[in-house]
Amino acid sequence: MSGLSLDKLLKKAENKLQNVHEIVQEKSYELIRQAYKESIFVVITEGFRSIEQQHKLYSKGRATPGSIVTNAKGGYSYHNYGLAFDIALLDDNGEVDWTIDRRWKKAGEIGKRIGLEWGGDWTSLKDYPHFQYTFGLSLSELRSGKKPEKQTEKASRVLIEYGGRGNHVQLIQRMLIHLGYSLSGGADGIFGSSTLKAVKAFQQALYLQVDGIVGPKTLEKLYRNFNKTMF
Repeated sequence: MSGLSLDKLLKKAENKLQNVHEIVQEKSYELIRQAYKESIFVVITEGFRSIEQQHKLYSKGRATPGSIVTNAKGGYSYHNYGLAFDIALLDDNGEVDWTIDRRWKKAGEIGKRIGLEWGGDWTSLKDYPHFQYTFGLSLSELRSGKKPEKQTEKASRVLIEYGGRGNHVQLIQRMLIHLGYSLSGGADGIFGSSTLKAVKAFQQALYLQVDGIVGPKTLEKLYRNFNKTMF
């Protein structure tokens, strides 16, 4: 698609995902990346929605003119708690295309593969643009004040720091090597001194906190810079 790179799609998403939970943000970015590989161009149209906004949306086709677009009253949507987002798909000219076709179904499959619930599977009122990640919390629990933990940074610190091992580490190493950072052991899946040095150099180059820990911000910058060189 002329003029619209993966990086631009991610940037557009970032602007729409304010007040959305960090893990849900990460999953939305991953949906965009994986869909892009399938030549499906995803844009985020909405993330957090206040309870007042939800009330107004619910009133359409009921108390106010228009068609019914949701069965959820204010407080009864995961949007109201920053745990959902909506998408649109762009055609080859960069215009939004609402035609429900194989691309929408593929986007839904990708979303489900990375752990999201897709509104296209709902039976009462299908909502193809809608994705959510609930952390196992019901809406009644959320309305009563229960909140999911801020797990992104904590999880990243456990999995992606000095001494860590596994596929997460190996993925980071591969991206660092691709970006020109030297690792003595290669992508061996072990976060040792060489990987620590490379992570700190990357953080310094990108004006991030230089702590050698691959948290959400460092990971996002790694993905973005890696994808710039791939597409």
